[in-house]
Amino acid sequence: MGANIVCVTSSGGLPIFSRKIGNVESLSFSTIGSLNGVHLFGKSKGLLLESTETENSTVVWKEYDDSLILICVALMNSKVIVEEIIETVYNALIVFVGSNEIKSFKNVERFKRSLRPAHPIIDCILECLDFGDRNTNLDLLKLVESILCREGKTLQIALDSFVEVIGTEFGCLTIENCVAAATDGWWSLAGIERKILSHVVRSSSHCTSFDMPIYLPLKSPTVPLRLVSVCLINPIRVNILCGSTPDLSVISQKSFQCWSPIVDTLKLAVQSHPRNIPSNLGFHDSINGFLLVNMSMGKFLLCTSLKSTKKDSKSCAETLKTFYYNAARIFEKNETLHQPLETYWVAEYHKLHAIKEGDDLICVLFHSGIPTPCMRLISRETLNIIVSQGELDWSRSSSK
Repeated sequence: MGANIVCVTSSGGLPIFSRKIGNVESLSFSTIGSLNGVHLFGKSKGLLLESTETENSTVVWKEYDDSLILICVALMNSKVIVEEIIETVYNALIVFVGSNEIKSFKNVERFKRSLRPAHPIIDCILECLDFGDRNTNLDLLKLVESILCREGKTLQIALDSFVEVIGTEFGCLTIENCVAAATDGWWSLAGIERKILSHVVRSSSHCTSFDMPIYLPLKSPTVPLRLVSVCLINPIRVNILCGSTPDLSVISQKSFQCWSPIVDTLKLAVQSHPRNIPSNLGFHDSINGFLLVNMSMGKFLLCTSLKSTKKDSKSCAETLKTFYYNAARIFEKNETLHQPLETYWVAEYHKLHAIKEGDDLICVLFHSGIPTPCMRLISRETLNIIVSQGELDWSRSSSK
């Protein structure tokens, strides 16, 4: 299972990049030419070719600014998911070169070189696809992963003080690339912007610190900002968006001054990973794992280490991801008069149940022995355990 995504110029069909994920062959030059040719033929006849499907794959075309055409071929994924992949990839291109460059580039080879730093980010985006097998990564489209720890409020206070010293409104603290604390300014960014920034930080996590110019696709598509990230202790990073000042050395110095007094707190916070919730929170014995989504804030929490091995934990996460994409995402749509509030699956070895309350959606993976009528009560109880913990502050800013 896998997927390919290619980018060609609108004017001449010249290839800009081609990326793939999974056990599939890269698209040949002739195949890319054929896919682009079909789109071009329809355009010449006044037709807009958007997508087509085969027995087990989906092909989606999308043209942007009469400049670039993105084509994605994905196995075992719906048209909606593939369209979101293309949209996210296009916004990732804006992050690295800005919208003006995409609309008006003259030299194709120079443009290709300027997009090379985006290739790892495109690979991260493709990992959000669900193939229902071991090739599946545990990331979700348009949602940033979060972690809850008892030390969260202390971390939030320290972060707010740090960004004030730096002179910016935009900052977040991550543990293993999961958001542990973030400023209101950071949450005010569009969800797709926060998601792409998290991919950038993840792809550069091997660096002790980095400072790179980036554009925000919606907030600042033509004027670059700086994304600065500093590793406090492994694997905790503080990430900020700022202008031309202060420089990286000053930010690193301020980081040490602001965070060194609570280094013991940082070490305690790390212990919440990979469970992603405090170890003293207890849940029903029938639960193997759960996925919690706050739809208004665009974040999710994945807990699959309640009582399973690392191998079983990955299997739980894969199952929850498939369930979320194929059954639970209907809760995010506002297309019907009567909104669904819950859904469930029953399989041979497990059962799954999802319930929506307010902005929160929880998907729970149970062992197969749980009586089906009991799942609703346990799912609601699990959600209440988390959101009622004031010190964890799961719904911070969701009502703002």
